[in-house]
Amino acid sequence: MKFEKLKESNGKGSKMFLCGLIVGVSLLIIFNLFLTKAKYKVVDSAKLVNSTINYSSADFSLIAIYLQEGTNDNPLDTYKKVENDLIPTGKVLLNEEKSYCKVGEEELKGKEVYNKEGINIEVNNNTVDFTGIKQAGTKCYLYFDLMQPGNPDATLKILNLQVNNEEQGCPTTDANGYASITSTEKTKSLLCESKDDYGKTYYFRGVPTNNWVKIGEYYWQIVRINGNGSIRLIYNGKSTNRTASDTIITKVPFNTSADDNAYVGFKYGDINQSGENAYNKTHTNSTPSNIFNELKKFYEGNTIPINIKKYLDGEAGFCNDRTPYKYDETDQNSKPDTSQYGIGTAATHYGSLYRFRVTYKMTFKCPQIDKDLFTTKEAEKGNQALNIDGMDIPVGLITADEVTFAGSYKLEKNASYYLYNNQYYWTISPSLYMNGSNDYKANIFYVRNGGDGYLDATTGIGLSGNNGVRPVINLLSFTPLEEGGDGSTDHPFTVKLD
Repeated sequence: MKFEKLKESNGKGSKMFLCGLIVGVSLLIIFNLFLTKAKYKVVDSAKLVNSTINYSSADFSLIAIYLQEGTNDNPLDTYKKVENDLIPTGKVLLNEEKSYCKVGEEELKGKEVYNKEGINIEVNNNTVDFTGIKQAGTKCYLYFDLMQPGNPDATLKILNLQVNNEEQGCPTTDANGYASITSTEKTKSLLCESKDDYGKTYYFRGVPTNNWVKIGEYYWQIVRINGNGSIRLIYNGKSTNRTASDTIITKVPFNTSADDNAYVGFKYGDINQSGENAYNKTHTNSTPSNIFNELKKFYEGNTIPINIKKYLDGEAGFCNDRTPYKYDETDQNSKPDTSQYGIGTAATHYGSLYRFRVTYKMTFKCPQIDKDLFTTKEAEKGNQALNIDGMDIPVGLITADEVTFAGSYKLEKNASYYLYNNQYYWTISPSLYMNGSNDYKANIFYVRNGGDGYLDATTGIGLSGNNGVRPVINLLSFTPLEEGGDGSTDHPFTVKLD
């Protein structure tokens, strides 16, 4: 069942009523979260034997919509009825405990609604779905909460995690958010503190035993607690075996062309650019990369249950750092230069490679946050380009810096740290553009297999570069978890599915 807009020009809205008894008809009501003021009618069709009867339903009424008062930073405990009962826009979340339906004179809330009457209320992809409405006179009342910016310290308490310090082996982060990584980490289980674009971030390093999360049938590993309190996860497949073959979802080229600097982009712009404003034209986020399209397929599938997708955070983005430097591994005083590098076929070192090979200082911050931090449309920071055809895709890849923080170091082998899976897989971080064979011109960092486990900066992103894809997502800090989880393989943090 769906709401269709009435034509207001004639002011008429004819309705067809189903006469007689229809047994076991379940209605599906979908309406967009971003409605404007308009009149709507209800339309549905039900198959009866070999025929279809169109009808409008008198079974359901959406009586009132309430929105939590206050601001996202300071929400109050009170709710106010929304004018004209329009679905609120912006950063809101359906409060499933407060929302309720009334069947006759009986008021049912939360799970009671579903268990007793078969009515379920869900928010998915900017729609609110009601399923299982069978009884005439059903009335529903919706309450929406303001989504609060998270606090990483609060998330630590929720997960009962303890932070290590420098004396215990954590790298030192300077006031600007850069850390000198001087070695691999093969034996210690560490949770360390650093900085990202939102504030403090807590990241796992080495061989943690308490970073497992289970969502439905699939396992993920916590990479870090983002500065906004959300939880960054990397995909691990259907088991906690870190080297299983299904720790990647597929093998694909990052892009299907590599003969221009544009193709290092998670999304990219125009090729063969030169002259004024060439860099911005090259790196506009207009065309999705090949790997972005693969992640879209993953997101549209069933790996992440549909009722969990509402808990994915689009604010904590994925940094496709395209800061361009001259092609020189000896100049520690080099400055970003968008007039000569990162355009056309100019030999270029990108930001992560400059840190990886020149300064040896890594960061969780995104140097070109407005251009390169991929976030969804409603995000307050970033490029708001984490979408395809108008649909947000809150899924990305890990960065080369995150791999280094996790336990990798330069070209030293490490088959022990938690991100090693014995397979080649892509990061989202550009490394360089060099003059070579066609497939080896534009390059993206990837993690090596075969016991190496370190980052490699020189693999073609084109047709010959079929590396693995490991999706990364961010769970909101208030995602409901089952009781008893401690992040271990036996008792992972398990996301509630109902």
